[in-house]
Amino acid sequence: MSALYYLQPPQPYSFGYDNVDGFGTRMTRQETGDAFNNKVGSYSYVDAFGVTRVVKYVADATGFHPTIETNEPGTKTSVPADAPFFSSAVEGPHPVVVKAVHPAPVAVRAVHATPVAVRATLGAPVVHAAPLTYAHHTPLSYAVARPF
Repeated sequence: MSALYYLQPPQPYSFGYDNVDGFGTRMTRQETGDAFNNKVGSYSYVDAFGVTRVVKYVADATGFHPTIETNEPGTKTSVPADAPFFSSAVEGPHPVVVKAVHPAPVAVRAVHATPVAVRATLGAPVVHAAPLTYAHHTPLSYAVARPF
């Protein structure tokens, strides 16, 4: 028995979200699609220090075409793999890295209990029995007499 499937044509849609987490990082996305299965959208990321990446894209019969905008340190404007990458990062010294502050180590003094004298009484030594021996018979020999 074969199954018959009916595929619905693409339906227009639109969705999006905007979220900020507990660390101050903001992530957004929005996308629209049409009846011809073409899509236009963007997504972005902004961390608590202001580092930003925005990707705008079009996806259609000719493929996925993104354009990236960022201010991430160490990036430069370029066009790798036919995807324009625009950087507004400042050239020059890298940002100062702030190291986490750790509390000073706590001095720990080892405390040992007073040794306790232990008197052990040894019992009688263990005696092992002699190993068992195996009595065997003398091997039999066989001979065949030759007729002359």
